[in-house]
Amino acid sequence: MPMSLQTYFIGRRFILLFLLALAPSILALAQQYTIEGLITNAQTGEPLELSNVVLLYENGDIYKGTTADINGLYQIGSISKGRYIMKVSYVGYTTYVDSVAFLSGALNKRKSVRLNPSDESQDEGIVTYSGRTADLSAGQKKISRIELARVPTPAGGGDIASYLQTLPGVVSTGDRGGQLFVRGGTPSENMVLVDGMLIYQPFHIIGFFSAFPQELVANADFYAGGFSSRYIGRTSSVLDVKLRQGNKYEYSGSGSISPFLGEVFVEGPLVKGRSSIVLSTRRSLIEGASKFYPSGEQPLRFDSQFLKMSYNNNAGGNCSTLLMRTYDRGRLDYEEGDAFKWNNLLVGGRCSGLSDGPISLFDINVGFSYVSNVAGADDKSTGSIFNGVDKTTGSRRESNASLFNLDINLTQFAKKIRFDYGVFLKVNALDYDINEMFFNQEADENTIYSLGGYVESTIPFGEKIDVYPGVAIDVSNNYDASIEPRLRVSWQPRNINNEEINAALGIYRQPLIGITDDRDAGSAFTAWMPVPGEASQMEAIHALLGWRQPFGDKLNLSVEGYYKWLKNKPVAVWGTVAQFSTEIASADGFIYGTDVSLEYNGRVLYTSLGYGYSWTEYETSQDLFITWFGESSQSYHPAHDRRHKVNVQTSLNFGKYMFNLGWQLGSGLPYTRPLGFDDLIRFEDKLPNIKGDPGVPRIIMDRPYGGRMPVYHRLDASMERDFEFTGGLLNVQLGAINTYNQANIFYFDVYTQRRINQLPFYPYASLKLEVNK
Repeated sequence: MPMSLQTYFIGRRFILLFLLALAPSILALAQQYTIEGLITNAQTGEPLELSNVVLLYENGDIYKGTTADINGLYQIGSISKGRYIMKVSYVGYTTYVDSVAFLSGALNKRKSVRLNPSDESQDEGIVTYSGRTADLSAGQKKISRIELARVPTPAGGGDIASYLQTLPGVVSTGDRGGQLFVRGGTPSENMVLVDGMLIYQPFHIIGFFSAFPQELVANADFYAGGFSSRYIGRTSSVLDVKLRQGNKYEYSGSGSISPFLGEVFVEGPLVKGRSSIVLSTRRSLIEGASKFYPSGEQPLRFDSQFLKMSYNNNAGGNCSTLLMRTYDRGRLDYEEGDAFKWNNLLVGGRCSGLSDGPISLFDINVGFSYVSNVAGADDKSTGSIFNGVDKTTGSRRESNASLFNLDINLTQFAKKIRFDYGVFLKVNALDYDINEMFFNQEADENTIYSLGGYVESTIPFGEKIDVYPGVAIDVSNNYDASIEPRLRVSWQPRNINNEEINAALGIYRQPLIGITDDRDAGSAFTAWMPVPGEASQMEAIHALLGWRQPFGDKLNLSVEGYYKWLKNKPVAVWGTVAQFSTEIASADGFIYGTDVSLEYNGRVLYTSLGYGYSWTEYETSQDLFITWFGESSQSYHPAHDRRHKVNVQTSLNFGKYMFNLGWQLGSGLPYTRPLGFDDLIRFEDKLPNIKGDPGVPRIIMDRPYGGRMPVYHRLDASMERDFEFTGGLLNVQLGAINTYNQANIFYFDVYTQRRINQLPFYPYASLKLEVNK
């Protein structure tokens, strides 16, 4: 036999023997198993995010584990044939223990677990296989009811609005108006979702309160930037709020009252063990109660109503319907200011659960959101602003916006790679009449249809690096197709829980913008419209780099730097004189800064120290710039550009007593200074009598936003105690806002050159009664 032929046969035999030798290993690899399911609260059906799921060998040693995501979904893959012990644990819940066998049958097992709440201490020795017990995505902050309760709030419980203002990158212009600015972005650039539905104006006219009180919130994710491809249509931030579901087995309720607010909350089963209902109503009381305070009447009012019905099946799936309404009305300038009014209405439904096919999780959401916004003079005798006239133009401004949305979101695994993808349909209806507030944008109606989708994957590289590439696509009848690539990366260099370096880079576009007159910080009126001018969409590029470092079990440090490039940002045109009417121009710009947070979380003491540095700068070209300054464009810092912000938050918990302190320090916000004064003499009708009629006095304005208001600082404090009784609990709280600084400025009125201060020292007492049946 020739040597080459002999070598060929020998090679074939060698390969055959090699494959036979590897056959058991290949068979074992092919027969590796996967287990997945949902972890939920047995009483309400709410998903238990970050619950630990661990597989143990029969001798008790840890084999593999993971944590559940925001939907309560977990998956453990590459499981070898055998028998194991499954443990599911979550703080405040009874640990679930069961045996599971992977011996034959389908390679993908489905097992959902419902945990029962418990007051007993849990086994803290159970850890996850990867060490990832917290979601540490770039720009993200997780919010629970525990965090809300720590912030002094003049009511019977905490609120997301009060909590967000304690974060380093969040700026509030004052304690009324409901305006929050996140890392240099404006309020209309923030996306706020409630159970998957957009709410246009979620923060109440009294700045401590929102549509999301502590009683209603299950959990929330706040993204100050760098958010994933699932969120499309906003350029600054995302607040994704999940509202709680009612108890399916027992009725309970609460009622609270304070000088600021009255609230009633009720939950219980519709069909015991299967469905539940949650009812809530709130009404502000400050307008009436303020008459008894030395500072005088506070013309601020709001109320809200909430209804949610939920149905759960035995596999952990859930369907719910939601109805929410909010109403706000008041004057930000108590002496001469216009009145503002807005309403929100949300109606929708949502279903989520495990799929029978290869798709692990489905989430379908359909909803309708509506907002109405009105501004005009206040008729104090009737309490109506509909027939009033504006103090400057003699007219009323109005804007209405509605959104119908259908979203389908799916999750699927391909071995260790996770895919999250979905499609959406949106129909926006807009109409506004802003009565020469902006010359080039007075009144219009628009209906905008958009269809799109997104896909994002989670790709692990070893045990330390996860990469999240994604892309969002949006097609509309009103603007060009948009493709927005995004990338997030997380790295645990030592594989230590909560120690992580993360980064994000992405493109974000916004086709609809809430126009407001940013020359006047005392305005709460927003007109929703397509981005005006030739620009099809407003655009921002986010770049984030963050580091989170634990020091022991109780102390955590977080540092995150960010940079944003802005394009096609609508701004009010600068004018030489203070006047109501103006035009809209387009600006480009950039924002950069750093947020630092140090938290100590002990059994008795919780303390957080936050510092935020931010630099926001716009550049715009306007005709008057050449006349007055000899240059076609000007760069300036907008009215919300707070350079430095410090926040200290402390809570002491001694059994039935809790003490909360919150202190904030903020550098002064920009405003446009007066350059001088003159008299306007008109020649249109006839020659004026200059000696007898010198004309109309006017204020001549300097370069835009060249001045800075004084430093802002305030201390809020509260003390509360629980009194238990059979079937319930009574909470008594004493507190005060703005305890020592009575001259915190709210804003500077460019029309009258008047200073308007924030709320003065305001002591309060609240009572909250909780009843369980």
